[in-house]
Amino acid sequence: MKSFFRFLRNLLFLLVLAFGIWTYNNDANVRTATNDSFTTLNTRIKQIFTTGDLNLPKFNNSATNSNNKQSSIEEKTSTKNSGSWAKAEANVYINIKNNPQLRSATIDAINAWNRTGAFTFRETNDKSNAQITVSVIDDSSTSAAGVTSTTYNPVTGHLLKARVHLNRYYLQNNWYGYSDSRIINTAEHELGHAIGLDHNNGVSVMYPKGSIYTIQPRDITAVKKIYQES
Repeated sequence: MKSFFRFLRNLLFLLVLAFGIWTYNNDANVRTATNDSFTTLNTRIKQIFTTGDLNLPKFNNSATNSNNKQSSIEEKTSTKNSGSWAKAEANVYINIKNNPQLRSATIDAINAWNRTGAFTFRETNDKSNAQITVSVIDDSSTSAAGVTSTTYNPVTGHLLKARVHLNRYYLQNNWYGYSDSRIINTAEHELGHAIGLDHNNGVSVMYPKGSIYTIQPRDITAVKKIYQES
Protein backbone atom coordinates (compact mmCIF):
# COMPACT_ATOMS: atom_id res chain seq x y z
CA MET A 1 0.00 0.00 0.00
CA LYS A 2 2.84 2.40 0.85
CA SER A 3 4.49 1.74 -2.49
CA PHE A 4 1.18 2.50 -4.24
CA PHE A 5 0.87 5.88 -2.51
CA ARG A 6 4.53 6.58 -3.27
CA PHE A 7 3.81 5.81 -6.93
CA LEU A 8 0.79 8.16 -6.94
CA ARG A 9 2.83 10.91 -5.29
CA ASN A 10 5.62 10.54 -7.85
CA LEU A 11 3.12 10.46 -10.71
CA LEU A 12 1.45 13.63 -9.43
CA PHE A 13 4.83 15.34 -9.14
CA LEU A 14 5.71 14.40 -12.72
CA LEU A 15 2.34 15.67 -13.99
CA VAL A 16 2.77 18.98 -12.19
CA LEU A 17 6.34 19.27 -13.51
CA ALA A 18 5.23 18.50 -17.07
CA PHE A 19 2.42 21.04 -16.84
CA GLY A 20 4.85 23.65 -15.53
CA ILE A 21 7.28 23.03 -18.38
CA TRP A 22 4.49 23.17 -20.96
CA THR A 23 3.13 26.41 -19.50
CA TYR A 24 6.60 27.99 -19.44
CA ASN A 25 7.18 27.10 -23.10
CA ASN A 26 3.77 28.27 -24.30
CA ASP A 27 2.95 31.32 -22.17
CA ALA A 28 5.15 34.43 -22.59
CA ASN A 29 3.79 35.97 -19.37
CA VAL A 30 4.80 32.92 -17.35
CA ARG A 31 8.27 32.97 -18.93
CA THR A 32 8.75 36.64 -18.10
CA ALA A 33 7.50 36.21 -14.52
CA THR A 34 9.65 33.08 -14.02
CA ASN A 35 12.80 34.68 -15.44
CA ASP A 36 12.26 37.81 -13.36
CA SER A 37 11.71 35.67 -10.25
CA PHE A 38 15.02 33.88 -10.80
CA THR A 39 16.73 37.22 -11.43
CA THR A 40 15.24 38.61 -8.23
CA LEU A 41 16.32 35.51 -6.28
CA ASN A 42 19.83 35.78 -7.69
CA THR A 43 19.94 39.47 -6.73
CA ARG A 44 18.81 38.69 -3.19
CA ILE A 45 21.39 35.90 -2.79
CA LYS A 46 24.18 38.19 -3.98
CA GLN A 47 22.89 40.95 -1.72
CA ILE A 48 22.83 38.85 1.43
CA PHE A 49 26.35 37.51 0.77
CA THR A 50 27.64 41.01 0.03
CA THR A 51 25.85 43.06 2.70
CA GLY A 52 24.20 40.56 5.00
CA ASP A 53 20.98 42.53 4.51
CA LEU A 54 17.90 41.63 2.46
CA ASN A 55 16.31 45.09 2.59
CA LEU A 56 15.93 46.90 -0.73
CA PRO A 57 18.44 49.73 -1.19
CA LYS A 58 17.09 53.19 -0.48
CA PHE A 59 17.20 55.54 -3.43
CA ASN A 60 18.77 58.85 -2.51
CA ASN A 61 19.45 61.37 -5.24
CA SER A 62 21.20 63.67 -2.74
CA ALA A 63 24.04 61.23 -2.04
CA THR A 64 27.42 62.80 -1.36
CA ASN A 65 30.25 62.98 -3.91
CA SER A 66 32.18 60.38 -1.92
CA ASN A 67 29.68 57.82 -3.23
CA ASN A 68 29.44 58.95 -6.84
CA LYS A 69 29.26 55.49 -8.40
CA GLN A 70 26.44 54.32 -6.15
CA SER A 71 24.64 57.63 -6.54
CA SER A 72 24.57 57.39 -10.33
CA ILE A 73 23.20 53.84 -10.20
CA GLU A 74 20.47 54.80 -7.77
CA GLU A 75 19.50 57.89 -9.70
CA LYS A 76 19.21 55.94 -12.93
CA THR A 77 17.11 53.24 -11.28
CA SER A 78 14.79 55.62 -9.47
CA THR A 79 14.05 57.69 -12.56
CA LYS A 80 13.46 54.82 -15.00
CA ASN A 81 9.78 54.56 -14.11
CA SER A 82 8.64 53.06 -17.41
CA GLY A 83 10.81 49.95 -17.21
CA SER A 84 11.68 47.83 -20.24
CA TRP A 85 10.93 44.34 -21.47
CA ALA A 86 13.48 41.59 -20.93
CA LYS A 87 14.06 41.61 -24.70
CA ALA A 88 13.21 44.10 -27.44
CA GLU A 89 10.04 42.20 -28.27
CA ALA A 90 6.56 41.65 -26.88
CA ASN A 91 3.32 39.92 -27.78
CA VAL A 92 0.44 42.34 -28.36
CA TYR A 93 -3.29 41.59 -28.38
CA ILE A 94 -5.50 44.09 -30.20
CA ASN A 95 -8.75 44.04 -28.26
CA ILE A 96 -10.62 46.12 -30.83
CA LYS A 97 -13.41 44.34 -32.69
CA ASN A 98 -16.04 46.92 -33.64
CA ASN A 99 -13.92 49.91 -34.53
CA PRO A 100 -12.17 49.34 -37.88
CA GLN A 101 -10.50 52.78 -37.93
CA LEU A 102 -8.79 52.41 -34.54
CA ARG A 103 -7.93 48.77 -35.18
CA SER A 104 -6.32 49.71 -38.50
CA ALA A 105 -4.44 52.59 -36.86
CA THR A 106 -3.10 50.22 -34.20
CA ILE A 107 -1.88 47.75 -36.84
CA ASP A 108 -0.25 50.58 -38.80
CA ALA A 109 1.47 51.81 -35.63
CA ILE A 110 2.73 48.30 -34.81
CA ASN A 111 4.08 47.91 -38.34
CA ALA A 112 5.76 51.33 -38.13
CA TRP A 113 7.60 50.35 -34.96
CA ASN A 114 8.52 46.94 -36.39
CA ARG A 115 10.03 48.55 -39.48
CA THR A 116 12.46 50.49 -37.28
CA GLY A 117 14.21 47.28 -36.24
CA ALA A 118 14.53 48.66 -32.71
CA PHE A 119 11.60 46.72 -31.25
CA THR A 120 9.37 43.88 -32.45
CA PHE A 121 5.67 43.65 -31.67
CA ARG A 122 4.19 40.23 -32.35
CA GLU A 123 0.42 40.26 -32.75
CA THR A 124 -1.34 37.38 -31.04
CA ASN A 125 -4.96 36.25 -31.07
CA ASP A 126 -4.53 34.71 -27.62
CA LYS A 127 -5.13 37.38 -24.99
CA SER A 128 -3.68 35.19 -22.24
CA ASN A 129 -0.38 35.05 -24.16
CA ALA A 130 -0.18 38.84 -24.59
CA GLN A 131 2.13 41.12 -22.67
CA ILE A 132 0.54 44.22 -24.19
CA THR A 133 -3.16 44.77 -24.84
CA VAL A 134 -4.63 47.59 -26.91
CA SER A 135 -8.26 48.54 -26.44
CA VAL A 136 -10.64 51.47 -26.95
CA ILE A 137 -12.22 53.73 -24.33
CA ASP A 138 -14.77 56.53 -24.65
CA ASP A 139 -13.87 58.86 -21.82
CA SER A 140 -14.53 62.60 -21.67
CA SER A 141 -13.30 62.89 -18.07
CA THR A 142 -9.67 62.85 -19.19
CA SER A 143 -7.92 65.21 -21.60
CA ALA A 144 -5.85 62.37 -23.09
CA ALA A 145 -6.46 60.88 -26.53
CA GLY A 146 -4.49 57.83 -25.40
CA VAL A 147 -3.51 56.36 -22.04
CA THR A 148 -0.96 53.63 -21.29
CA SER A 149 -0.46 51.90 -17.95
CA THR A 150 2.36 49.50 -17.14
CA THR A 151 3.43 47.23 -14.32
CA TYR A 152 7.03 46.17 -13.83
CA ASN A 153 9.36 44.33 -11.48
CA PRO A 154 11.11 47.04 -9.41
CA VAL A 155 14.18 44.85 -8.87
CA THR A 156 14.90 43.94 -12.51
CA GLY A 157 13.18 46.94 -14.10
CA HIS A 158 11.49 44.55 -16.54
CA LEU A 159 7.95 45.27 -17.65
CA LEU A 160 5.37 42.62 -16.87
CA LYS A 161 2.22 44.06 -18.46
CA ALA A 162 1.18 47.08 -20.49
CA ARG A 163 -2.33 48.27 -21.29
CA VAL A 164 -2.85 50.79 -24.07
CA HIS A 165 -6.17 52.63 -24.31
CA LEU A 166 -7.10 54.71 -27.35
CA ASN A 167 -9.72 57.28 -26.44
CA ARG A 168 -12.31 57.45 -29.22
CA TYR A 169 -13.99 60.42 -27.52
CA TYR A 170 -11.22 62.60 -28.96
CA LEU A 171 -9.78 60.51 -31.77
CA GLN A 172 -13.10 60.04 -33.57
CA ASN A 173 -14.83 63.28 -32.68
CA ASN A 174 -14.85 65.65 -35.66
CA TRP A 175 -14.73 68.60 -33.28
CA TYR A 176 -11.11 67.74 -32.37
CA GLY A 177 -9.94 67.27 -35.95
CA TYR A 178 -7.93 64.06 -35.72
CA SER A 179 -6.90 62.91 -39.20
CA ASP A 180 -5.99 59.27 -39.91
CA SER A 181 -2.28 60.13 -39.68
CA ARG A 182 -2.73 61.85 -36.30
CA ILE A 183 -4.61 58.83 -34.99
CA ILE A 184 -1.76 56.56 -36.11
CA ASN A 185 0.75 58.92 -34.49
CA THR A 186 -1.25 58.66 -31.25
CA ALA A 187 -1.13 54.86 -31.40
CA GLU A 188 2.63 54.99 -32.09
CA HIS A 189 3.05 57.33 -29.10
CA GLU A 190 1.17 55.00 -26.74
CA LEU A 191 3.08 51.96 -28.00
CA GLY A 192 6.23 53.97 -27.33
CA HIS A 193 5.17 54.17 -23.69
CA ALA A 194 4.50 50.41 -23.76
CA ILE A 195 8.07 49.88 -25.00
CA GLY A 196 9.46 51.96 -22.13
CA LEU A 197 9.83 55.47 -23.56
CA ASP A 198 8.97 58.60 -21.60
CA HIS A 199 7.79 61.94 -22.96
CA ASN A 200 10.22 64.01 -25.03
CA ASN A 201 9.69 67.72 -25.68
CA GLY A 202 11.71 67.70 -28.91
CA VAL A 203 10.69 66.53 -32.37
CA SER A 204 9.68 63.05 -31.32
CA VAL A 205 6.78 60.62 -31.42
CA MET A 206 6.95 60.94 -27.62
CA TYR A 207 6.15 64.66 -27.71
CA PRO A 208 3.58 65.10 -24.90
CA LYS A 209 0.85 66.03 -27.39
CA GLY A 210 1.26 62.63 -28.94
CA SER A 211 -0.35 63.14 -32.34
CA ILE A 212 2.09 65.76 -33.64
CA TYR A 213 4.96 63.59 -34.90
CA THR A 214 5.43 60.08 -36.21
CA ILE A 215 8.42 57.93 -35.14
CA GLN A 216 11.66 59.89 -35.49
CA PRO A 217 15.31 58.74 -35.76
CA ARG A 218 15.88 59.98 -32.20
CA ASP A 219 13.07 57.68 -30.99
CA ILE A 220 14.67 54.68 -32.70
CA THR A 221 18.01 55.57 -31.10
CA ALA A 222 16.35 55.90 -27.68
CA VAL A 223 14.75 52.46 -27.95
CA LYS A 224 18.00 50.83 -29.08
CA LYS A 225 19.81 52.45 -26.15
CA ILE A 226 17.24 51.11 -23.67
CA TYR A 227 17.57 47.56 -24.92
CA GLN A 228 21.33 47.64 -25.28
CA GLU A 229 21.47 48.55 -21.59
CA SER A 230 18.79 46.07 -20.42
